[in-house]
Amino acid sequence: MRAGGAVLDHGAQFFTVRSDAFAAFVDELARAELAYEWCRGFEVEDGYPRYAVRGGMDRLAAHLGAGLAGAEGVEVRLGTEVAAVSPGAEGWRVRWPGGQLTAAAVLSTAPVPRSLALLDAGGTELDGGVGPGLRALEYHRVLAVLARLDRPSAVPEPGGRQLSDGLFSFVADNQRKGISAKPAVTLHASHGLSAARWEDDPEATLVDLVAEARPWLGDAAVLDAELVPWRYSGPVEPWPERACAAAVAPGPLVLAGDAFGGPKVEGAFLSGLAAAERLLADG
Repeated sequence: MRAGGAVLDHGAQFFTVRSDAFAAFVDELARAELAYEWCRGFEVEDGYPRYAVRGGMDRLAAHLGAGLAGAEGVEVRLGTEVAAVSPGAEGWRVRWPGGQLTAAAVLSTAPVPRSLALLDAGGTELDGGVGPGLRALEYHRVLAVLARLDRPSAVPEPGGRQLSDGLFSFVADNQRKGISAKPAVTLHASHGLSAARWEDDPEATLVDLVAEARPWLGDAAVLDAELVPWRYSGPVEPWPERACAAAVAPGPLVLAGDAFGGPKVEGAFLSGLAAAERLLADG
C-alpha cells in the first residue's frame, strides 16, 4: 500500500531461500537491484538471510509480469474478475461478465476455495482422487493493521519482530525495513485473535488493535490507519504436492500456489515451476 509518501507491505513481509531453484531466481532479483537482504534474524542473528523487495513486495509481481504485455501470442487482461471455468467442445471456457475465451489448458493460482468456486460455477467436475482433499483445505485468517506515523516507531532494529505469543504474530517498521521514506508500521494480528475478531465491526476492531499496538508505536502519533483482512493468509495443512491436476478433459487444468507443497513465497514459486512442468508435459 502507498499513502502520503509511505510504503507499507502487508501479506508476505519477506522471503527466505532454501532451494537451488529459488536461489537462482533471487540472485537474478538481486542483480536487477530489486531484492535485497533485509536482515539475518530479527531478535537474534542466525546467519540466515531474509530478503525484501525495494519499493514493496508488490513490485515483485510487477517484475514477473514485465514483458508479457505485447508479447507475441499473449493477451493480458488486468482487473478482470473471472466468473466461471467450464469444459467445452473446443477447450476450456473461461467466462467473465461481458466476455469469454477458450483455452487449451487452465492454470489457477488463486487460493484453493476461490479456484473451486470458479470450477463449481462452470459445472466442472474435479478429479475424483483429489476433489475431497482440495475441498477440505483450510486457510488461516489474518487481520493486518497498516498505520502511518508522525515519527519513527518503537519497533527495534532491524525493523521487524516475529512473535510466538501475544496479540500480534509479526510487526514491521517499513521505514527501518528500507521500503518506505516515511514512518509506517504493519502489524499482523495472531491467527487466534484474527479468527475471534473476523466478524466484528472493522472500525471497532481497528481502534482496539491500534490501542494494543502502543508498545510498538512508542510516542509516535497515528496519522491514519487501515484494517486489511487477509482471508487466505496460508494453508493450515498444505497439499502434499507442489501442484495438483484437478481435471484432464477437455485439457489439463492445474491448481498451484502457496497451499501446495509448503507455504510462503518460495513455496509459491516452486509450485509455479511444478505447474509449468506439468502443463508442458500434458500439452
